[in-house]
Amino acid sequence: MQFARRLWLAAACAFAVLVAAPAVQAQGTKILPADTELVFTVNLQQILNSDVLKSNKTLVDLAKAKIQEQLDEKEVGKYLKKAGFDIFKDLSSMTVAMPAGRMDNDPFILLQGNFDSEKIENAIMEASKEAGSGVKVKNVKIANTSAFEVVPPGEKTLYIGILDKKTMIACAAKNDFAEAVARFNGTKAGTFKAEVFKSLLSTTNNKQSLSFVATGKLVNKLAENNPNANNDQAKMVIAALKNVEGFSAAITIAKDIDFQLGVNAKDAETAQQFAGMANAALILAKAEVTKKAKAQENLAPVVDIVNTLKADANGANLIIRGQITFATLEKLLQNLPNP
Repeated sequence: MQFARRLWLAAACAFAVLVAAPAVQAQGTKILPADTELVFTVNLQQILNSDVLKSNKTLVDLAKAKIQEQLDEKEVGKYLKKAGFDIFKDLSSMTVAMPAGRMDNDPFILLQGNFDSEKIENAIMEASKEAGSGVKVKNVKIANTSAFEVVPPGEKTLYIGILDKKTMIACAAKNDFAEAVARFNGTKAGTFKAEVFKSLLSTTNNKQSLSFVATGKLVNKLAENNPNANNDQAKMVIAALKNVEGFSAAITIAKDIDFQLGVNAKDAETAQQFAGMANAALILAKAEVTKKAKAQENLAPVVDIVNTLKADANGANLIIRGQITFATLEKLLQNLPNP
């Protein structure tokens, strides 16, 4: 059990950078399972090289040190070192995909960066020996590609493999691994079954720092499986979700921070209508926030952000975009209460 957690933690730790401080790449999406209906991608190197983080190097270094400390405490750090892998230098992006209709399965994870297959294989075998307790790790061939089959006691089998020096995948279904190899090699078309999901993906790109795309169907299923799904407020949210085809969101950290939220409509005409209504609502909201800011000076940064909001239609998608400038971000941080 501990061994499996260590393996997955090595992938999941990329998220910790964002917690301490969420770009779907074209090459990445083509190898995801065809029935994928949720994708979350972290473009780590784009974030670390952004002007915003470069301007806060001290805080970033402190965050990195804290993350490294956590990795070392979980005994993951030593295996990463043996694998010759530095998360902050070698990990370019991390994508987590969730297939529809298979909620009991672990997600499909794609890591892109710089990987030394020989060192990583040696580190995995060493970790398995130290883990003991019946953990089984063996080299297997899936679709003529070398992979590791990891069988922790009482947990699902994991399949981990390096497709090339830039691409590594991990999943719980052997068929997902095999199909990913076929799409990666070009022997099988990389496409998605859900048309709405393909439409939503068009609102994201590999220049964004974080992106999230999900069909309304899958989000609704996640909401229904929530332990608190039976309270009145949750029931209202679930009922509302049933009327939405899909969602998207993205954040781009550069000199400033650009963000967007998207909702999929039935068609392009409906999206245009929604954009018109949204812009009308934004005009009223801007006026209200500006009015309140006259009485509360600490709301001035909020006014700056609200004034950047604008709604547009992108095909059948309604997109609301906005921006937080570096100056505005500093004002917001100054207004936060002291811990």
